[in-house]
Amino acid sequence: MSLRLAGVGAQVIGIARTASALKDLEEGIGAGGGVFCGLAGDLRDVAWAEQTGRAIVEKWGSPVLLISNAGHSIRRPLADYWDRFHDIARTAGVNYLGAVALALPILQAMVKAGEGHLLTVSSTSVDIHLPGWSAYCASKGAFEAWLRSVAPELRAAGVAVTSVHLPRAATAMSAPTAQTYHLPELSINQAADILCRAVVTRPRFVIPWWARLGAQASQISPGLLQRGWELAWRAGVRP
Repeated sequence: MSLRLAGVGAQVIGIARTASALKDLEEGIGAGGGVFCGLAGDLRDVAWAEQTGRAIVEKWGSPVLLISNAGHSIRRPLADYWDRFHDIARTAGVNYLGAVALALPILQAMVKAGEGHLLTVSSTSVDIHLPGWSAYCASKGAFEAWLRSVAPELRAAGVAVTSVHLPRAATAMSAPTAQTYHLPELSINQAADILCRAVVTRPRFVIPWWARLGAQASQISPGLLQRGWELAWRAGVRP
């Protein structure tokens, strides 16, 4: 996604946990004549995330586009984290708390400027809650709930908001559970295609039809769907 944005003339500011990842991206963008600035840090450090958001605005002004794409995935049944609350804290730190802390100063600048676009890369797990993925679903759902509440305020101030609910994509994050997830997945290029279209068209939501259907089924008959997952879990099915 960064390569595509740089390719059309955007100055890209990227955040990653390691300097090496940023260096690789900088070299790739630089080879195409693009402009890139990398900032290394961990979103779980919410103080760092907030300070970084403010530093971005102070140095570069109000960004035209903020893509909230950081994510931490964890597949772990409840019985495997009775004494591992840090699994919840770490996942929420990246997927919710740190993402909001980074976004707040930038969104404030966008509101003052009366323009901008926040694009969040969410997950179909906020539409269909899967057993075994409770920590991940909760963290993604928290950010989505926050976004649904603030989106009307942002849009009224001239800031576009887009929430893209992607199914599983073939990334380094998803690789550890690749053999246990028996459904088709998006390639990185396919995911980038979806995000690029969303940058241009600025829809409020991008959600696969089957995820919308699953969400509707959950709302219409939540008990029945929960019972189905319970029976599947008893039978040894692990999504």
